[in-house]
Amino acid sequence: MILEATHTHLYPGHRGRISGLEKASTIQSGRDCLVAFSDGSAATARISRSANGWQLDTNAYRTAAGTDITAKRWFVRLEEDGDHVEFRIINKAQGN
Repeated sequence: MILEATHTHLYPGHRGRISGLEKASTIQSGRDCLVAFSDGSAATARISRSANGWQLDTNAYRTAAGTDITAKRWFVRLEEDGDHVEFRIINKAQGN
């Protein structure tokens, strides 16, 4: 499963599409995934259910321009739009 980001990093309000998934209800909690960014960089990640819905834990990565991005925990909302699933970053977990 690949979360296709439309920017070089994630931020609150960011929206993207999830490839390889037709229904949000088919995601298993604790699933490993990849976040593919618009500049060609990528971060390994894990998506899990939490008390707040879904959380996405991204590992550290480097953008194509050479900026180091630290590991972060995000709360996300999953939305179905026709025949694909989208994600929206709600906010970053405290302490990240």
